[in-house]
Amino acid sequence: MGKKWTEVDIYTGLVKNEDAPTNATGVNVAGTGDDSSVVVVKKKKKKTLIDARSKTYREHRKRLEQARERRLAKLREKESNLVKKVKEQIGNFGYEEYIEEDNVADLKDIVKNKSAKNIKFKDGSMKVDMFTASAMTKVMDKVNPQNKKKMMDMINNGTKSQFLKLQQIAMKAVK
Repeated sequence: MGKKWTEVDIYTGLVKNEDAPTNATGVNVAGTGDDSSVVVVKKKKKKTLIDARSKTYREHRKRLEQARERRLAKLREKESNLVKKVKEQIGNFGYEEYIEEDNVADLKDIVKNKSAKNIKFKDGSMKVDMFTASAMTKVMDKVNPQNKKKMMDMINNGTKSQFLKLQQIAMKAVK
């Protein structure tokens, strides 16, 4: 019968007793580090409580109060900038009654953008589509300057009913 193989350590000359094979690593071999199921648990930091009577607490409280003051100062500065901007913009509200709506430009814009848009009149607003706006602008371009001025005045300063009358005339002219 042959002799049994025993592995000998080269440094000490003693027989090695190993459970794991020396030539295999990976997921199937436990403890080699290749296993993805190994979970590393981090130690939690130990919380140290500060006694309210100590010097360290007074220093800590002082730092907290300084940080709070810095935050409040920044907030006050932002609020003051906001207040300034609001006060500047409030002055613009009084001029709204002097601003004229240029509905003719809005009609041309509707044709240019191929869309629909709300147009404001004295008695409310009305949505105007691209076909209507196109017809109105074409008719305005073809009429004489006196009638053009009258049409523009009716579109810009008139009511919805006046605009609808102009629309009917424009539709008849376009057909």
